[in-house]
Amino acid sequence: MSEKRSNSEKTPDNMKGQVLFNKYKLIQKIGEGSFGSVYTVQSIYSHKLYAAKLEQIKDSNVLEEESLNLSCINSPRVPKVKLFGYSGQYMVLVMELLGPSLDLILNSLPDKKMSIRCVCNIAYQLISILETIHNNGFIHRDIKPSNINIGIGNKGKKFLYLIDFGLSKKYRCSSTKKHYPFEEECETVGNARYSSINTLECHSQSRRDDLESLGYVLIYLCLGRLPWQGKISHSKDDKYYKIREIKKNISLSLLCQNLPPQFEEYIKYTRNLEYEDDPDYSYLKNLFLTVLKNNNLEFDYYYDWDKTTLTNDEVVSINNSLSSYTYSNQEKRVTRLYSRISELKKEKEFYGDNFEIERFVYDIENDSNCYSMKRRENISRENNDDDLYENVNSMAPTKTYKNKIKTTGCLPCQPKAYREDDNSCCIIF
Repeated sequence: MSEKRSNSEKTPDNMKGQVLFNKYKLIQKIGEGSFGSVYTVQSIYSHKLYAAKLEQIKDSNVLEEESLNLSCINSPRVPKVKLFGYSGQYMVLVMELLGPSLDLILNSLPDKKMSIRCVCNIAYQLISILETIHNNGFIHRDIKPSNINIGIGNKGKKFLYLIDFGLSKKYRCSSTKKHYPFEEECETVGNARYSSINTLECHSQSRRDDLESLGYVLIYLCLGRLPWQGKISHSKDDKYYKIREIKKNISLSLLCQNLPPQFEEYIKYTRNLEYEDDPDYSYLKNLFLTVLKNNNLEFDYYYDWDKTTLTNDEVVSINNSLSSYTYSNQEKRVTRLYSRISELKKEKEFYGDNFEIERFVYDIENDSNCYSMKRRENISRENNDDDLYENVNSMAPTKTYKNKIKTTGCLPCQPKAYREDDNSCCIIF
């Protein structure tokens, strides 16, 4: 049994101040994990701040997968991707900058716990977010406090976001909506502390597993600890085995001790779901609304670290906007993205070890793309292909040039987007 994650080398700390894609300047490192590092970056044109993940190209394609997954999920509560590409020896994913994670916030609280009122407000939001993600045909597979962030700004800080979609995957066919078949021997992914029992038994995951994991996160936020934490183990397999056995054998009344009965009902419901069952998200959200109502409270975006609340009218307005939210031209954006990712892979194969010096910029919204004319010039001269070389600088590639693209791997160039000194290739959203 293994926890599927990239074993990337950490990015060096001296990258601060470097500019990626001639557009984003690295400001400071704000996080580091098995996939690589996360930086705050600033656009040198708009001066807006974003977050950038960097991963070694030679490692797994987690960032590539994440960029694809995020582009397909139609939700305002997942980070918006600005750019994905290759710069030098790194894959780079630039996206919306968010505030701290619930894990960091929890550790900053005096007693390392959150109130029932706060957790119920968190639960309602996260169930809604998972419902949206599931309706888009994806499961997250790595629900944990460090993957749940608050927004930034006066309004943004009231909202929760789910991040890190590198391990996410589709659970059903996009065209037929048919659920993928159940498998008994699967590689375990995600964090063992919050993983469902089925996940720890190496069964394929579905929507039920995301929801069960969320249940353990909510209990952890309330109590500050879970019964299977701190157990001594001699290997990762031993650790997973002990966590699984405790989860299977512990009574729900003991697991949810000192919590409202609705927490126990939540865990029982999610554990009883079958692999292909459609979860009743409304029922689950109402469990936590009932807890609030029993304490003469209501869902109002109250948090222990931010005790300002929203009025009922504001909450209704937000819920309506979330239910009607849609990306503009999302289907067209996704189609283009998959096409460009495929082209980038062909480019990597075509150039081999020299791929890192290739430059590619693609703007999905404006449908413009750019390849390094300098690199294309070298290719043309190496192949003694004057026709290709002449048309590299053309704003409207000829039919002959387009035929050359198929045989050489070269793609159309838009000189107006060419950037002279950027040693990278990317897709801009």
